[in-house]
Amino acid sequence: MSDGSPSESGDAAGGSVSPASALDPLFHEPARLAVLSALSPAEYVDVSTLLRLTGVSKSALSKHLSMLAGAGVVSVSQSASDKRGRRVALTPLGRASFTAYLAALTALVRDAQRPGAGASSLS
Repeated sequence: MSDGSPSESGDAAGGSVSPASALDPLFHEPARLAVLSALSPAEYVDVSTLLRLTGVSKSALSKHLSMLAGAGVVSVSQSASDKRGRRVALTPLGRASFTAYLAALTALVRDAQRPGAGASSLS
């Protein structure tokens, strides 16, 4: 994912792709994963709530939100109720991309829990 946008899964030849290859690095970083997980069930979340839920510093959250916004995954807007506050929402692209990321992660975990799914079965 060189351009900062959520990567697409699938390979050009139409073959199957391992679930691990669909784990977008933009989403897989722990702090951003925490942000996206907090945003996923909500219409929007105030920045102060994200700070509390993620446990990251203000500056780190700002950096991660900038990366996510730059990729079109989240939008940051002024809070209607608190003119000094900001709120964050997943964009339609962000919601779809995060849903695909979670599906890939779920498949990877499911595959890892299958009997005989150890490294020897990969050869």
